Amino acid sequence: MTSTAERLIETLRAEILALGQQGGVVTPSVYDTAQVLRYAPPVDPQPVIDWLLRQQHVDGGWGPEVMPLARHVPTLAAVLALLVSSDSPGSHDAAARGLDFLRRTAELWSFEQALPDDIPVAVELVLPRLLEDAAALGLELPQQPFRLLRTLGERRRGLIARMKLRAGTTPIHAWEAWGTQAEPAVVDSSKGVGNSPAATALWLHRRRESFPDGAQELRGAEEFLARASAATRTGIPGAVPTVWPIPGFELPWGLLALRSTGLLSHPALQDVLRPQWEQLQRGLKPEGMGMSDNFDVDGDITATTVALLANAGHEVDGRVLERYRREGLFITYSHELQPSLTTTAHGVLALAMLGQDASQPLRFLLEKRGHNGVWVGDKWHCSWLYATSQVMGALAQAGAAAELRASAEAMIALQRDDGGWGVGTASSASETAFAVHAMHGLRSAPGACGVAVRRALRKAAAWLTAWEAAPGAAETMWIGKELYGPVRVDRVFVLSAQLALELDRELLSR
Repeated sequence: MTSTAERLIETLRAEILALGQQGGVVTPSVYDTAQVLRYAPPVDPQPVIDWLLRQQHVDGGWGPEVMPLARHVPTLAAVLALLVSSDSPGSHDAAARGLDFLRRTAELWSFEQALPDDIPVAVELVLPRLLEDAAALGLELPQQPFRLLRTLGERRRGLIARMKLRAGTTPIHAWEAWGTQAEPAVVDSSKGVGNSPAATALWLHRRRESFPDGAQELRGAEEFLARASAATRTGIPGAVPTVWPIPGFELPWGLLALRSTGLLSHPALQDVLRPQWEQLQRGLKPEGMGMSDNFDVDGDITATTVALLANAGHEVDGRVLERYRREGLFITYSHELQPSLTTTAHGVLALAMLGQDASQPLRFLLEKRGHNGVWVGDKWHCSWLYATSQVMGALAQAGAAAELRASAEAMIALQRDDGGWGVGTASSASETAFAVHAMHGLRSAPGACGVAVRRALRKAAAWLTAWEAAPGAAETMWIGKELYGPVRVDRVFVLSAQLALELDRELLSR
């Protein structure tokens, strides 16, 4: 074993042990941080104001440029926060440039018939509410482009109005966009509201107004926001993630990365994997598994967990998948209005692992493949590389070899000259890792396919080595209310890709 492989194994061991601990590590969110600044600011708000100002782009907007529709929520939230929280000329200038960005780009929401499936989480509730808040401040913004979004939001609000609300259910995650009274019933055992710092901040604000003497419950919400802030690792009080805690997401996705690179059976990882398998088994309940014990179960995490446990030889009841099957595909949450490509891919993976018929959802996946041979438009990640890697993993397990090779050829054709992959202006580490995961199983394929895959993986290995020497900031490509990064998940995907490539160095040289 090379010294590089030994170093990667030691680093990966530490990451595996950390999966799911302290609620997870997540990048800071402009939107949620802005909402905290508006409704539950830290004692000294200037550091978080300065952080918000540093996140603004030269075009005046906030949020990663790789997904234009995910920029309006953080931009408008930042504008509102800066206007009400700071009197400095710099903050008001930044807000003015943000408003100009919003006016220039509002037409991006002018869809004629239907909204795309891969819009930000709860944007149909959150953005109309922010627009109302802006109007209340006398800020003039275009309204017509958001007609379809408002219609979808009204439909969603109608569904919520008919539901019996419970803490930890999916509507509560966007409580700040529709909630009125700060009732204790929406607070879960984490002392937060819906795994959402934004929702918790507004609940805390309204609860303080109505019950200023409720010290214990107010302190609980304050402590939740402090823990959420710590999860960003920024050291800035008030800088919070867009979703937290996420241990039930972190752990299975970390193990999923190891599975797709063949590392779950690596001897040097078995002792650190053992307690994680036990934790995963405990987390899977008869109704499924969610991103935390405080939040609703979902089809994506449940299907992925079932697939992993079945793959590892653990006894698992596959009937838990039935509650998430709808008309030939798998849903993530009840009452969702847009389907998820990767949730269905993980459902196919689970069915195939259990030896059950996956033909119907498999047809759905194949029908969703784009003309260029890859999959785009997933609702949980903005990169086609993640979507394609997850679908290809499902195809491989379901025995669709011919389809798998065709997609590998398409992926190779889209590799950048530098050896990496990415949907933005440059290659990114996580996306290059997703490509490695997608094609890893084909590295020994006979004939031209195997040769082409090995060549592509060699180039990817060189790119990842160069990236490791000068890594950039944590990537934000997962779709929440805005784009975010589950830091440990992305880290394990990259590390496992690097280790797999290093262990395959001799094979890849052929």
